[in-house]
Amino acid sequence: MSHRWKGYTLASEADLAGPVNDAKPLRIALLGGPRSGKSSIAGRLSLGSISETYYPTGSTNPILFSYTPEPGASGSILDPSDNVFEVQPSNKVVLSPVIEPIIRKRLKRNLPGIGQYNIQPTISSSSNLIIRNKTSVYSCIVPSEAIHATQENMRVPSASITPILVELIDTPPFNPDQVVPFLEESLYVQLDPHILRNLANEPRRPVSTNPLLVASGAGEMNGHIDGYFFVYSAIPSYEPPSYDESKSTNTDNNINSGKSYENCIQQQPGDTTFNLLLTIKGALDEAWKEYNTFRKSWEHGKEGDVFSFKGAFKNMWKDNRKIESEIKKFEQRQRSNQLHLVDNPIDPADPYCPPPIWLICTHADSELASPQLIEDGMKLAKSWRSGFVAVDSVSGNNVDESLACIIREIVERRKMQKRK
Repeated sequence: MSHRWKGYTLASEADLAGPVNDAKPLRIALLGGPRSGKSSIAGRLSLGSISETYYPTGSTNPILFSYTPEPGASGSILDPSDNVFEVQPSNKVVLSPVIEPIIRKRLKRNLPGIGQYNIQPTISSSSNLIIRNKTSVYSCIVPSEAIHATQENMRVPSASITPILVELIDTPPFNPDQVVPFLEESLYVQLDPHILRNLANEPRRPVSTNPLLVASGAGEMNGHIDGYFFVYSAIPSYEPPSYDESKSTNTDNNINSGKSYENCIQQQPGDTTFNLLLTIKGALDEAWKEYNTFRKSWEHGKEGDVFSFKGAFKNMWKDNRKIESEIKKFEQRQRSNQLHLVDNPIDPADPYCPPPIWLICTHADSELASPQLIEDGMKLAKSWRSGFVAVDSVSGNNVDESLACIIREIVERRKMQKRK
């Protein structure tokens, strides 16, 4: 139970027992090409280590774990009251338009000298802990002594972030020939022979397609995804280039000549995981268009079923021809709603807006990393109005910060949708 103290909320043992979002974990899917580093990111975040041997991911693998942000940049990103976070060019981070104005405004309104008092309190039952900020996903907790220091010295201390329940969904390497953008229903169950009848005598055929989004059923990639990581590698290729590989013009020259940045990416030489990002983005946009159309048609269908039942009950003793004509009109309306796809809204405050996308460039600290691929990823993120983080799973640089960034954007989007 919490108590009020000088404008703040005292934290009890129950508040610190587990994650705030234990009933609904954040679900983040990782999409990318082969050897892009998706499994390494999932292993670094969930286990704190990675496998030295490369094992290709054969099926969708959900990983549920309790994420505790590291002190420093990750905690500062998640804490709305912290004012010491600054994005340096060396960090290779591009904030999304949702959280960048919030952090810039937070830094601008603070007085000189604020943020020098930086402490990392430990959570214990013997000390008085105060909940400074609480969201639907986590809470920011500081000791009561830090509040005294804030009131006396006008400095904002750093807070400890409570654990966050996260489910990372690791997916197989993206293959355009085997990916289905949207499935209305995905039930992977063994049916009894009395249902299958003669079909049960034939061997069960394997499913060779991977859906990006499913509307119902037991598929992991359902409509309850909170965010997406588009993962690509900064290493152009693990194989040497062929002798007949032609060189194309520079991307900046193509942009200056009037061509769009998306068209210039398709002209880049080599078979890199970066070249798959446009295909993944297009397939995911199409999937969410079909899913939003399915949801709106389902809602209209439920209302139509109610009114059609009332109308049928009232017109039970009327002419059957009139009833049949009304049924045909209703079916035509349903058919027209299914054929017309609803465009994805770009306003993050719209509940039908697709989840946020963050571009993750792996192997950024490798000797084989291409600075051009890192720069292209930053430009692509700005054109998509999404975030970008260059990470290295071996050293762990910026891996924790990438998860903190997308969590902060998810929280801010929920606030915007709630206000709207």
